[in-house]
Amino acid sequence: MLKFKYLLLILVMLAVAIVYLNLPRKGEIMAVDRELNFANVAVKHFPLTDNGKVDWWQDHKQILKEKFSIPVPAKNGDWYISIWDYGDGFKAKPNGDIRIFNADTQDMQCFNNDDSKCIDKDLLMRIEGNRDGSVDIQVGDKTIAVKS
Repeated sequence: MLKFKYLLLILVMLAVAIVYLNLPRKGEIMAVDRELNFANVAVKHFPLTDNGKVDWWQDHKQILKEKFSIPVPAKNGDWYISIWDYGDGFKAKPNGDIRIFNADTQDMQCFNNDDSKCIDKDLLMRIEGNRDGSVDIQVGDKTIAVKS
């Protein structure tokens, strides 16, 4: 009887995990920062799966273009967008000598050159537009080619 209860508990936990991973996560854009042909986007509630991340890009690339004017290609046609996890929200960059390597300041991404609008660096995805018009999405150690 005890084995049955453990098996039932494991099956319930597995079902909850599967449902959680497959729930659609909308990925709310919290901040955008752009310099030249590079852009950083902080997103809250980003999709968990690789397919969900690619779908998010397909669903939001027009919004990013219209609302935030990104991507902006360089003269050679290349552009880059880094998607960061918004995590616990903005925090101020710690004070300290930036000339000395400091894990507290090096592991933060600040938006719009504002040291009070920083997030912990947690790269979720990187989108790269190439001069030939192709688009590559890097998720973890995988690169996925998508139609532009």
